[in-house]
Amino acid sequence: MLRYRSVGTAWLLLLVLSESNAINDDLYRFMEWTREHNKVYASKHDEEAAYKTYLENVEHVRVLNEQYKSRNVEFKLNQFADLSEDEFRRNVLMRPRPAPEHVQNIVKMSKIQPQDIPNAYDWRDHGVVTEIKNQGSVGSCWAFSTCANIEGQWALKGNKLMSFSVEQLVDCDGSQDTVNGNADCGVFGGWPYLAFQYISKAGGLASWDDYSYCSGNGKCFPCPAHGYNKTLCGPPTPYCNMSQSCAAGLKKNKFVPGLKVKSYISIGKNETVMLTELYQRGPLSVLINAITLQFYHKGVWDPLLACSPSDLDHAVLLVGYGTESSLFKDKPYWVIKNSWGEKWGEDGYFRMIRGKSRCGIDQGVTSAILE
Repeated sequence: MLRYRSVGTAWLLLLVLSESNAINDDLYRFMEWTREHNKVYASKHDEEAAYKTYLENVEHVRVLNEQYKSRNVEFKLNQFADLSEDEFRRNVLMRPRPAPEHVQNIVKMSKIQPQDIPNAYDWRDHGVVTEIKNQGSVGSCWAFSTCANIEGQWALKGNKLMSFSVEQLVDCDGSQDTVNGNADCGVFGGWPYLAFQYISKAGGLASWDDYSYCSGNGKCFPCPAHGYNKTLCGPPTPYCNMSQSCAAGLKKNKFVPGLKVKSYISIGKNETVMLTELYQRGPLSVLINAITLQFYHKGVWDPLLACSPSDLDHAVLLVGYGTESSLFKDKPYWVIKNSWGEKWGEDGYFRMIRGKSRCGIDQGVTSAILE
């Protein structure tokens, strides 16, 4: 989305040099940050606004680190340092909404009990989790979570681990659930449970390589999927390119042979059931309220600020669990795969407190069932 840089931050450099004959530390760090994250702004005005927001976030991160020091959680400036909280919500997260009430395929009780499974487990150690990816500047996390779950289910059936096409879901899935008032809305958000149903009806998924991701990195501008619901999704993007859309990109002869989604299951809103189902079934798609995750860097995330479980705005992948030991109190946690790139968090992952139902972690847990 960011296109312009004729002289980069040169205008800022000249401004400071004219006033102090030296580059102040904040400006120097901002210039280094723009290079590290390849930031290119549309105009001088946009770059000035980005610098102002960056400085505000420097202070914000400092305060966060003071507040969470006793909890051993750290925050850090990252690729979102030029976004205010409102901009982060609009550009990266989905519109906040409550979890749907599933009426079928619900798992409320597991076959095994927590005492019958290991104290810690991580599916990354078992070859069923693909590499970290980056959704970029659009709300396509739902599609990443969906594909990541299916990747795990596919590998657990003895197939070669591979990445599936997130872009196919963004471009082609216009599924709707009018009872719950939900829809898959491309770059404006969606629901893994609807995406599982789309894949089942479509007959499969292409691989990441055969239908690669481009909608979040400015390399394509696809038109809305067939069935896009303006009432549930809001107005579509003002500009789109039909030659970069589903009609042009989807090739059913490129679907991964043998990959069929039969149905899906919904895990009851219970972290104990989540724990045993994660161990039995493999990585699970989960929804959370992620507004306080913008600058997370490391540690077991247990937000001090309220994060309403009815305002779910981000979809991720639950891959493991464990416990962090300390002198005062042990912290049970979840291990979660994000879609904000490897530079964010703990190499693209984060750990979240387990057993407190924080931020809606147990409200929208689903998994595909493959044929």
